[in-house]
Amino acid sequence: MPNQTLPNAQWYDWLMDPSSLTRRLQQASNGHFQVELLNQAIVKPALNEAALLGLHSQAYALVRQVCLRGHDQPWVFARTVIPLSTLAAGNRYLLKLGNRSLGSVLFRHAHTHRAPIEITYDRRRQEGFQATSIGATLPHFWWGRRSVFQIKHAPLLVSEFFLDDFQRSLALPTETPLASNHSPSLFVAQ
Repeated sequence: MPNQTLPNAQWYDWLMDPSSLTRRLQQASNGHFQVELLNQAIVKPALNEAALLGLHSQAYALVRQVCLRGHDQPWVFARTVIPLSTLAAGNRYLLKLGNRSLGSVLFRHAHTHRAPIEITYDRRRQEGFQATSIGATLPHFWWGRRSVFQIKHAPLLVSEFFLDDFQRSLALPTETPLASNHSPSLFVAQ
């Protein structure tokens, strides 16, 4: 894709790392890390989320939204979509995570597999749009990533969006280089 926005090396390291984001955030915050549950409900996921999970457009799923906080600042907005069939396949404990991170569970299971990571850039920055709070459907972010996990052969989708306080705290660059021929898969955040 010509003129596609891609991350520089520092952002790329965070976005494409297949290990636990929770563990990396705990390290980056020197242990001053917490998970804040914003919302959890059984609803219809976005159409692009349903399609990735192989769900019918009218299907319901458990949608969990959390804020991952470092040094008491909102660093990452995370949204997980868990099909009801995944919960029924021996994963009902996912209903009871509360303020625990999903990563603390996913990366402990030997039966967890991750599909390739897709990334996105907040195009609203280029259009002058500013979301004002974490409570918004999708807050203002720099970069985001998502991937489908298989846990006991049942899918769930995890999307993570890196917020302004994360960028400032880690002094990550704000410029947006253009694409190369070896770019990761991109998606449009909605």
